[in-house]
Amino acid sequence: MVQLDVVETCNNALVKKQSVTAVFVGGTSGIGEYAVRALASTHGTSGQGLRLYIVGRNEPVANTIIADCREACPAGEFRFVRASDLSSLREVDRVCREIINAEEASVAGKSACIDLLVMTQAIFAFGG
Repeated sequence: MVQLDVVETCNNALVKKQSVTAVFVGGTSGIGEYAVRALASTHGTSGQGLRLYIVGRNEPVANTIIADCREACPAGEFRFVRASDLSSLREVDRVCREIINAEEASVAGKSACIDLLVMTQAIFAFGG
């Protein structure tokens, strides 16, 4: 297993080298929330630019996380994208379109791209 200090060094180098656009699916609790907060904290005030999308169901919780992230990373852009049911391809397509539209508006004239995709959404098994 990679040692934590090696991961932290690589993460610090990444945010100082380039701007980062990240999407966290399931970023309002658990490991996703911790990863969102860690990236914002790592970026802090010395990174090259951070745009972060939190995809989830719980907007009030996301707003609290976003407020904390704005304190840790004042120059970062943080946005909540509501997703009600990611087991539905129609909902996945809608969420993707929303992120693509927001990215195209942000990068004016360039292709939208995502540098980091973190998927930690809960999977619910229904069946009696």
